[in-house]
Amino acid sequence: MVRQRAILVGAGGFGSVWVSQFLPAFSDRIEVVGLVDVDRATLDRAGDRLGVDPARRFIEMETAFAQIDADFCILVIQPFLRWRAVNLAIGRGLPILAEKPIADTWGTSLDILHLTRAHDVKMGIVQNYPFTNRIRTVKRLLDAGTLGRINYIVARFAADYTIHSAGGAFRHQVPYAMLFEGAVHHFDQLRNLAGADGALVSGLQWNPPWSTFGNPPTALFQIEMANGIVCQYELNHLAKGVQNGWHHERYRVECEFGVIEVGADGVVRTIEHLGGGRLRTTEIETVTDEPSGHHAVIADFLNWLEGSTAPETAIEDNIYTAALVFSAVEAVQTRSTVDIAAKVKAAGLTPAAARFSAAPLPSRGP
Repeated sequence: MVRQRAILVGAGGFGSVWVSQFLPAFSDRIEVVGLVDVDRATLDRAGDRLGVDPARRFIEMETAFAQIDADFCILVIQPFLRWRAVNLAIGRGLPILAEKPIADTWGTSLDILHLTRAHDVKMGIVQNYPFTNRIRTVKRLLDAGTLGRINYIVARFAADYTIHSAGGAFRHQVPYAMLFEGAVHHFDQLRNLAGADGALVSGLQWNPPWSTFGNPPTALFQIEMANGIVCQYELNHLAKGVQNGWHHERYRVECEFGVIEVGADGVVRTIEHLGGGRLRTTEIETVTDEPSGHHAVIADFLNWLEGSTAPETAIEDNIYTAALVFSAVEAVQTRSTVDIAAKVKAAGLTPAAARFSAAPLPSRGP
């Protein structure tokens, strides 16, 4: 198997997880030949861990892209830096695997999409949530039609965060970071479970007086998907009760003949009302597909580089997640219902992501 040579941009924060977990797991398929981080101590720790020659460790990404021959690059940097990094990668003709989101604004996300199209450069976005095995279990039940058609979906993310947590105190001050950097996972998941792109979104985001955040950490959204399924989403970074943090979110899918649930314990259950107040609860055996999560996304991207079809995480699909995210931001800014489909149309995109384009439109009742 040929090893793909990679430049890793960003070795601190979540980049350190790439250094310690993801890249070592792909040592037979990825060779890190260049490393970039603005902090010298972080850069050297990561370089030592990955065995990167000190001469191939860089403070400035411009120098790294100019000097290093690679097959692709990995971007684990803050969203506002993406435009700069993507331009450097495209200047060298390098495919890009970037942590979510595409960028920090809708306009920049579109600019990046158009740039990759214009230069025929592959770009994948690491949206790993649909590829966890508890969600794969839910999705297979839905696809099999075990409980009939979907009526609506409720998703809950709730965690007890303070100024010292939430993946860096800086996020407590960045406007709407909890949406375009955090809730992007859950919006992407709702697309996955509903089997459709977003059509309309409304919601409120607010900051309680006891909050340590400089931007609103709590929100409620209602989303109508293009196939008529309605989703409700609860976001709470100040939760003092049941915790549904990262990879422990609660999803409840109300279906024609019962309910599918998964929560903090990771167990997928179906619940069916049998009449007379009787319920039948069944625990579903979790699928054990490997790779999962980040590893699945990375493997799919490498396969794409080697000639397989584009994965679901390609930018051509993920732009529809970005449309939902930034429409949600607009909804809370304007306190109005935002037409996601109109935003997509105005951007010159096809009405639906390729994987949903053949899905029938709903027949709406009165």
